[in-house]
Amino acid sequence: MKRAISLRQLAYFVAVAEERSFRVAAERLHLTQPPLSRAVAELEQQLGLRLLLRSPQGVQPTAAGAQALPRFKALLAQAEQLLDEVAALGDALPRLRLALPAWLNLAQLPAFERALRDSGLISGLETQLLPAHEAAAAVVAGRLDGALLAAPIETQGLPLQTLGQLPLSAFVPQGSALARRRSLSLRDLNQLPPFYRFRRSLSPQLYDHLDRQYRAHGFAPLQELPAAELLDVFTRIGAGQGCTCMPAQMAVGRFAGVVRRPLREPVSLDLAWLPARQLPDGLATACAAALRLLLPGN
Repeated sequence: MKRAISLRQLAYFVAVAEERSFRVAAERLHLTQPPLSRAVAELEQQLGLRLLLRSPQGVQPTAAGAQALPRFKALLAQAEQLLDEVAALGDALPRLRLALPAWLNLAQLPAFERALRDSGLISGLETQLLPAHEAAAAVVAGRLDGALLAAPIETQGLPLQTLGQLPLSAFVPQGSALARRRSLSLRDLNQLPPFYRFRRSLSPQLYDHLDRQYRAHGFAPLQELPAAELLDVFTRIGAGQGCTCMPAQMAVGRFAGVVRRPLREPVSLDLAWLPARQLPDGLATACAAALRLLLPGN
C-alpha cells in the first residue's frame, strides 16, 4: 500500500514531539499552528495510528510515536545528506564561457540562458560581447567555449555551423536625396562617397564574401574608407559624410541624421556557431539550439 507521506510531515511531527507543544513547534518552524496540526493529523491518518497524545497538560508521544521519533529523525538526516549530494552534482558541471556579438539584440538573452540551464549540462553561464575576429581567436585558443559570430571567418580548422543569414541594408544621411527613396540599389551609394567598410585585415574571409556579392551586383565603391567603430561611422553619416551597408541589427541604436533603406539586391552575411575543441558534442548541440533563440525574428 502506497502512502502519500512527505518529508515535511515527518519534520513537523519531529518538531512537535521534541518540543512537546504545537505552539512552540510552530514558532520553531516559523508557521502558524493550524497547518502544523493538519500535517501531523494527515501523517497519523496515512500511518493508521496515533503518534501524539494531546491533553491540557501538553503533548506526549505515544509508544509508537516514541519509537518513530528517532527513526524519522534519521530518515530526515539521510534525506538532507542525499539532497546535498545531488546538489553537489551541479558543481561538477562545466561553467560555459561564450562570446556574443556586441550588436546582438539581448532581449532574448534570459530565454537563451534558461534553455541552456534547463538542459542540465552546465552549472552556469558567462557571456562576453566581442567583435567576431576577437571571439574566433579566443575560441581557437581555448579561452572561450564557443562564440556566435558573423561569418565566414577564419577558424583555424574548427567547424562552423551556420544558424541563419542577416541581410544587409543601406545607411545614408537623412538629408540626402537617397533618403527620400523607399529602397536603394547598391550602385546608388556611389552618389554618397565615401563608402565605409571594416578593414579587410580584421576578417579577410568575411570582407571577401561581401565583396564578391557587391561585385556580382555591379557595385564597386568609388571611394572607400575603413570603418573604425560603428559610432564613428554613424556620426559621420549623420553629418552628411558618406554611407555604408550592414545588417540592420548592427545599428543597435537610433543615430541622429541617419536613415536605413533596404537594398534591392540581396547581400547577406552568415550568423554562425563556433564551438571550441574542448566542448563536448552534446553541449555544443544544446548551445546551437539555444542560440537560435537569439537570432532575429525569434
